[in-house]
Amino acid sequence: MMARELLGQFGRAEPVAILDTTGVDPDYSHRGVGHGLLSQLFVNLEDLRVERVETVVARENFGLLGILYDIGFEPSRRLALAKRLT
Repeated sequence: MMARELLGQFGRAEPVAILDTTGVDPDYSHRGVGHGLLSQLFVNLEDLRVERVETVVARENFGLLGILYDIGFEPSRRLALAKRLT
């Protein structure tokens, strides 16, 4: 689990954390490890007075999407766009 705290981004002044990386050894999947890691992360971020956690997930990553939806993440109103330059 890896996250970083931002105190403002794109003109916003609210405390936000970005969840960059999450992973569980496949031998331990479906045992609540991911939920436990995320729950502890949320406790730690609340202590830092972070108000929101954001992340980006590939739309075909159904396993991660299922966990994130299960713990209360929902689609953002912002749309992430990318352009390949090479």
